[in-house]
Amino acid sequence: MKLKYMMIASLVLNIAIFALVFMQKGAYVSQAKTQYEKVTGKYYDQAAMIVGGQNEVIANNALLWNLACTANMTAKNSKDFATTEKRIDTDRKFLSPEVRTDPATKIQTRKVSWNADYYIVAYFDNTQKFLGVNVDALLGKAPPAVALDADDSSEDGDDASAAE
Repeated sequence: MKLKYMMIASLVLNIAIFALVFMQKGAYVSQAKTQYEKVTGKYYDQAAMIVGGQNEVIANNALLWNLACTANMTAKNSKDFATTEKRIDTDRKFLSPEVRTDPATKIQTRKVSWNADYYIVAYFDNTQKFLGVNVDALLGKAPPAVALDADDSSEDGDDASAAE
């Protein structure tokens, strides 16, 4: 009889232990799911922000490409170019254009951009006739290097030895 009670007690304890293990397993699974959702949610938000920024760059550059292509096909003078620019930039993405005139050649440039890195430069002669558009910045080409002063051109003092 004593053996019978020991078997029953052993069976009850084993069932209790199995129930405890399965309850703990359920808690660990829910903890793991919660942590996984929290961590992957952060990564997803960061990735969505990066992709959103890239899509904005692509959309804004598409406006500049549209302006450059349309101007090359239709603009005859600076007024036509400005009208085309205004028609394409309905959302006011472009910054105020920088207009400069080279005193030596009398060629006028109009730099249209939506930020400092992405821009196009339209060229006009002294009668405001449209000459063309430079899209090097949109192609990823560096702008022409600016000439340095003679004293800034060397860091190790080679200019001083060359002057002697």
